[in-house]
Amino acid sequence: MGLEFRLTHEQPEGDPKISVFHLAGWLDAQGEGLLVEAVQKAAAEGAEYVLLDLRELDTITSAGLRAIQKSYKLLTPRDPEQKIRRLKLCNASPRIYEVLSVTGLLMQVPVYESQDIAVDSFGK
Repeated sequence: MGLEFRLTHEQPEGDPKISVFHLAGWLDAQGEGLLVEAVQKAAAEGAEYVLLDLRELDTITSAGLRAIQKSYKLLTPRDPEQKIRRLKLCNASPRIYEVLSVTGLLMQVPVYESQDIAVDSFGK
């Protein structure tokens, strides 16, 4: 794995409302804008839910945490009655999970053990 941030996108078969982004490398200041822009684009194209797959993410910095927080805000309705979890994470390594946990981000954005479980959770 390298230091360069890489982002790929897929749409689960049969559900155009969900966008899955696979993150790899280092999510830092260089990747922050790329991730936020990709989430904005997916939302503009009709995605209601976004899943960030962290399986190949080596490192996350404060800028990477900020990118996830910005993505959360982009997808979360302002009306408290409409606050459903539209951004979720999956496949976080123990090290990445620890960083997410220490920062308190997991109080807003849940993390799942697999992509399949996370995708299924959007329907509930």
